[in-house]
Amino acid sequence: MTTPRAAPPRVELLSIGSELLLGETVDTNAAYLGSELAAIGLPLAGVRMLPDERATIRDAVDEAMARCGLVIATGGLGPTHDDLTREGIADALGEPLTEDPGLVAVLEERFRGLGRMPEANRRQAMRVPSAQPLENPIGSAPGWWVERDGCVVVLLPGVPSEMRLMWEERARPRLESRLGAPPLAIRTVKAFGIGESAMAERLAAIIEAPPEGVIAGIYARDDGVHVRFSTSGETSLLDGPVTESLRILAADAYGTDEASLAGVALATLGRLRVDTLASWESGTEGALLSILAGAEHSPPATRYVGGILDEGGASGPPMADAVLQVSLLSQDAHGRSRVRVAVAGAVSLPQAEVRIHGSGPQRLRRAAFAALDVVRRLSPSDQ
Repeated sequence: MTTPRAAPPRVELLSIGSELLLGETVDTNAAYLGSELAAIGLPLAGVRMLPDERATIRDAVDEAMARCGLVIATGGLGPTHDDLTREGIADALGEPLTEDPGLVAVLEERFRGLGRMPEANRRQAMRVPSAQPLENPIGSAPGWWVERDGCVVVLLPGVPSEMRLMWEERARPRLESRLGAPPLAIRTVKAFGIGESAMAERLAAIIEAPPEGVIAGIYARDDGVHVRFSTSGETSLLDGPVTESLRILAADAYGTDEASLAGVALATLGRLRVDTLASWESGTEGALLSILAGAEHSPPATRYVGGILDEGGASGPPMADAVLQVSLLSQDAHGRSRVRVAVAGAVSLPQAEVRIHGSGPQRLRRAAFAALDVVRRLSPSDQ
């Protein structure tokens, strides 16, 4: 008889740093760790941002440890007076902070050749007795690994490059061997030209009553609306919902999983025997150029050769087989904008007009994606 595997522990992330709460820094660490944890079967149950306040950190760690089997904290490991994560966690654990001579030696070696190590950096060599240090290959702040009362606490730097390397080399392998469960399988169907509520209505039968063991959700993104299906069971459980969603959404669906709207648009042009594409955009601040420049090119997809921003000058776009022209017009009182799109050259499409919602950078990107959606719907009759 097979013994059922224990359910994975509850996992919470504490993102520490007043700059996060002030909007000065975007918490990209949370998105990265959410994806990484799902891949080892330990999906995040919650994320909380905290200021650089010792008592607040103490209380948050204490509360998280009481309900979780794994608590991850990022940030607050620097050498300055407001880096208080070590102190807050020490208070929550009820353990004293003492200087680790081994960590001091590592720090001094790191500063060798750079001059005298500032005295403030010695704070980074402080740890509690139950904390095992996690080496920082590219920074001065070591992390912590703590096991107390059935809970694992992992402390990582806030600098994204340092956090990711420490996670990949020190924390993830250890967690995977100790707590890892079957990875969370995720499939996504992506559509453009349909609103979130309209998609929910069309896919109601699937998302309201998905197969047992499958969780469904709909999310609005700059590149359209995504319906996501996930399961911790067999990945084949997701095949049916994905296939049925594609059937129902029909032409509004442009792909699944890693497919990008830019990649699909370039592939469409490739099938129409367009070798190169240039762009000429107005009012978008280069959003279209940025998206197309970042798209992966795999022949026979069309190659993007660059574009210009129309600032009223007489210059035109680079020479190419086809030119995608985009103009974003002013926003109305209801937050809606009109986008004019045309394609000229080997593929010809007279000016079309589509509407988008959004403001700020989101509005610019949605205008670019709306133009790409027009392109991906082209057919041989447009040649």
